[in-house]
Amino acid sequence: MLVNINLHRKTMKIFLVLIFIQFSGTLYAQTHSLEQCIDTALQYNRNIKLSQQDVFLANEKNKEIKGNLFPKLNGMTDYRYYTDLPYQLMPAAAFGGPEGTYKEVQFGVPQSLNANLQLTVPIYNPTAFGAIMTTRIASELSEIQKIKTNEDVVLEVSNAYYNAQILLNQLAFLDSSMINTNKLLQTTTLLHQQQIAKGTDVDRLQLQLDQIANQRKTVFSQQQQVLNALKFLMGKPISDSVEVSINETAMVEFDPQIKTTTDIKLIDKKLQFNYSELKGLQNSKLPSLGAYGVYGTTGYGNTGANSFFNFHPIGYVGAQLSIPLFNGTITRHKIVQKRIEIEKTNIQKELVTEKSKLDLINAEMQYSLANQTIATVNTQIKLAKKIYNNTVLQNKQGVATITDLLLADNSLREAQQNYIVAIVNLRKAELEYKRVTGNLISIKN
Repeated sequence: MLVNINLHRKTMKIFLVLIFIQFSGTLYAQTHSLEQCIDTALQYNRNIKLSQQDVFLANEKNKEIKGNLFPKLNGMTDYRYYTDLPYQLMPAAAFGGPEGTYKEVQFGVPQSLNANLQLTVPIYNPTAFGAIMTTRIASELSEIQKIKTNEDVVLEVSNAYYNAQILLNQLAFLDSSMINTNKLLQTTTLLHQQQIAKGTDVDRLQLQLDQIANQRKTVFSQQQQVLNALKFLMGKPISDSVEVSINETAMVEFDPQIKTTTDIKLIDKKLQFNYSELKGLQNSKLPSLGAYGVYGTTGYGNTGANSFFNFHPIGYVGAQLSIPLFNGTITRHKIVQKRIEIEKTNIQKELVTEKSKLDLINAEMQYSLANQTIATVNTQIKLAKKIYNNTVLQNKQGVATITDLLLADNSLREAQQNYIVAIVNLRKAELEYKRVTGNLISIKN
């Protein structure tokens, strides 16, 4: 008897310590709704920040390519000192020599200095025009990819939040079960001391209480891990305290309009990007035309006794036409590769389209089943409560045994857990339905 009482006291100490730990954590932790968690994640999640940087990079790349169509102004300076002046061959007849012979002559002075400004103006450059279109599409593609990242984060945060809710409700049920079992253990212990109840009944209740306490420690540890994962997804430091709401179990009615999913938008934009690249490769075979102008000064000088350095102005304008003729079939093979990529993307589009249809059918079935399950488990939990209360009453009257009471308690806890799981499964079914209908990103509204 003394052993049972000591075990009972030990179990109660463990229970009180666990309750104190949870209460202390909750006291300083801020309770967040799902919408608050999603809003925080959309603002601070690191994957979203990375995708935003990709958008910035794509926009800057587009601006960079557009710069190829702007006029370019360059300053050029060239200084030369000839240790040996270059030779030119002059006809010997110019100096009275025989026809058909040449004489080496050195022209110029040892020093020369050129200082010029060169302005180039592209007039027609099909390659640059195609590159601008391609980078613009790439920028739009990065915007869609960011939306896709936002949706992925919404899914991850929502699933983590719902898992935390399951565990939080489990803790509440286990706390309630521990309190009820402890009261029953105290009563049965007193009855056993009066030789009215069996010692095995006390042992069974003590074992039940110990098992619940151990289960609670496990569930509490699991909940802390899920909360840490939730904080990571929200972009918050792990040291911060976050608690989820235990009361977000109300039914939600919604009728989303079927929209184009982000996956379809991504594959369509990728296909558009491939076609733009193909057109750019084809345009690279076309000629390009540009105008240019040069203005500056050229200085010539000599050293020695008759040293001098005189400058003379120089200026001219011109036009340059560049016609690609042959580059070793490189462009032709690139075009063939791009056409293969386009065909591959078309196949991927068919795959994504068919999978979207399948996902929609499955999501509708899953959502319908989740709604039906809610009604079923709601009835089960009411019946389990009724059976447990009647069994407690029968046990007081000496009709029901401790075994009957433990079975009724286990059935009630199982029904309570099934109800919470059913609620969360309904929430997850709503998430999936919103995803396949293109309405996921509006979950926070």
